[in-house]
Amino acid sequence: MAPDVDAERWLVQHGTAALLDAVTRSVRASGDERFVWMLIVALTATFPNAARVHMVRRALTLAEPAMATATLLECCFDDAARFETLDLEIEVVARGVVVDVDFCANHVHNTGIQRVVRQTISRWVQSKDLQLVAWTAGGGAMRTMSALERDRVIAWNSYVEPERDRRPVDPPRYRIIVPIDSAVILPEVPQTALVDPLACLAELSGNRVGLVGYDAIPVVSADMLPSLETERYVRYLTVAKYAKRIAGISGAATAEFRGFGETLATQGLAMPETVSITLPVDSPDHDVVHAETSSEAVILCVGSQEPRKNQLSVLHAAEVLWREGLPFSLTFIGGGSLLYTRDFDRRVRRLRRAGRSITVLRGVNDAVLLDAYSHARFSVFPSLHEGYGLPVAESLSYDTPVITSAYGSTAEIGAGGGCVLVDPRDDDQIIDAMRTLLTDDARLEQLRAEIADRTDEDWDDYARNLWNGLVLPLTEVRDAA
Repeated sequence: MAPDVDAERWLVQHGTAALLDAVTRSVRASGDERFVWMLIVALTATFPNAARVHMVRRALTLAEPAMATATLLECCFDDAARFETLDLEIEVVARGVVVDVDFCANHVHNTGIQRVVRQTISRWVQSKDLQLVAWTAGGGAMRTMSALERDRVIAWNSYVEPERDRRPVDPPRYRIIVPIDSAVILPEVPQTALVDPLACLAELSGNRVGLVGYDAIPVVSADMLPSLETERYVRYLTVAKYAKRIAGISGAATAEFRGFGETLATQGLAMPETVSITLPVDSPDHDVVHAETSSEAVILCVGSQEPRKNQLSVLHAAEVLWREGLPFSLTFIGGGSLLYTRDFDRRVRRLRRAGRSITVLRGVNDAVLLDAYSHARFSVFPSLHEGYGLPVAESLSYDTPVITSAYGSTAEIGAGGGCVLVDPRDDDQIIDAMRTLLTDDARLEQLRAEIADRTDEDWDDYARNLWNGLVLPLTEVRDAA
């Protein structure tokens, strides 16, 4: 851990107190913030923020050698008080790969980011040497996961979520995971409580952090999101600032993170390496059969119901076409915060009272989602800002043409064929595109033929590309050092 300290020998010959004193003196003499970070974690079983590391280093520098341990204990008292239990085991992952999947492990939410994480990590664990971690309560430290948490990540479509048991149970047993000289991969956007310790880990611990860059929507399109969402994201950029490598999920997303990185020179910081590793146009695990069988055409709109996704424009276009006498039904799949779904649901109820055929599904599994794609005449996804646009790719994977936005990442997907590209801010363009695909069978078949001619990568390709483009470069940096 620290230079010139044989921990086992000291523990046997002198006891724990003497070992702590020897390690503390050695860290003090080194002045190396990496060792300070490790010492704090070992002593408190919590991951510090940068301010704590700087405070401890400076205090040890000023302390007399004989007072180094007392100074350390005084500085770390607040962190040590956060112990959940006094008998936690610490497992060191040295020169390895640690993957933080805390959100997916603890939640059943399964929209864009979670779908990417679950599709990718379920493939990595089959062939890669890695340690999956979640976090202790309150963002104290990385930890091992329970079997249920692991299943939520790597066996999403087959695990069974247990019913909540309100009877007292023993607290779960886990080990604190401490990466040392390792690649730490963040395929999720971390929750706010984890930002400061992760930023410190990236900056001061000697580990190398790599992350998947999804988008800069909460900053660039802050006008379409709650202010709290923007505040959380800006905090997250603290982690991105100290990351070694960022893998954007599209050319558009990569450009956003590269632009952020270029601003860091004003702080004297190195720009994270940015690389575009585009999400796949997902091929399902079974044969694709477009199963449009209903006598009434079904239009599908997938995505969380929020202003950025622009579903109100779809409702407007549908009402115009219903008033023209065109027969079809409209299905929405996706959730969202009550702040936005309340207004959306109110408009849906108004249209239903007028006799319109509208279905809204929330919290469904992949089987329901993919069945909806296969039975739709076409899907519509006129989003105003996307990091990628997974519903566009999923729709194409089921030979279902898509109406989507003519710029950014959705245009990147649409360039391969099978899509009608529109200005999502122009209601008339959306109406005209929906009318055409409802009434012109020849145009619909042309789009399906374009889909058949596409040569797209699948989730196996993406998982392999992400490992090779994000994880391996970070381990190569380790090996070179």
